[in-house]
Amino acid sequence: MITRNLLFLFLSTSVAAVAQAQLLEPPALDSVRTFTSLEKALKDPLSVYRLDLSGDRLKVLPEDVRKFKNLNSLELRNNKLKELPEWIGELEFLQEIDLGHNKLEVFPAAVCKLKHLKKLVASQNEIPSLPGCIGGLEKLVVLDLWSNDIGALPPEAENLKALRFLDLRVIQMNEEEQAAIRELVPWATMYFSNPCNCGF
Repeated sequence: MITRNLLFLFLSTSVAAVAQAQLLEPPALDSVRTFTSLEKALKDPLSVYRLDLSGDRLKVLPEDVRKFKNLNSLELRNNKLKELPEWIGELEFLQEIDLGHNKLEVFPAAVCKLKHLKKLVASQNEIPSLPGCIGGLEKLVVLDLWSNDIGALPPEAENLKALRFLDLRVIQMNEEEQAAIRELVPWATMYFSNPCNCGF
C-alpha cells in the first residue's frame, strides 16, 4: 500500500513538473506540435508551445494569444500588423518570434521584455531604428532585420554578446555606417548589401 502511494505521488509530481516545464530546450522545442489554428490552440492553452499564425491577414494580434503562457515560439509572418500590443512582453518564455513581412513602422519595444528570446525576425517591415532596450536581450543569437530602413544600431547593442547572426541586407547604408555596426558587435556574422554613396 505504501509502495503504491509512493508510486502515485511520484507520478503526480512528474506530471506536474512536465506541466510546469515552460522553457523548452532546442531539441524539445523542435519536436513539439505547432498549432496553426487559434481555435484549436485555445482548447488547451497551457499545452501550446509553438503557434504559427502566418498569412492570416491579421491587422491586430488577437488578445487570445495572451492566454498561451507556455508559448516558446510565435510565427506572425505575412500579416498586416502595424504594431504589437504591450502584453506581448508577458509571454516570458518566448524564445523565437517571427514578425517578417508585416507593416511595422516602429520596433515594438515590448519585445525587449522577452529575456529568453534567442531568435528575432523582423524582416520586410518599415522599421527606421531600434530602441536601446534591445541591448537587454542577452540571449539573442539571431537578429534578422533584412529590408527595413535601419541605418544604425543603438550603442546598447554592444551588450548582445550571444549574437551570432545579423542580417541587414536590402538596407541602404554607406561604408561608414556598415563599419560602425561591425565595430559594435564584431563577434557576430553579418550580412549587408553593397554599400551605397547615400548620405554624401
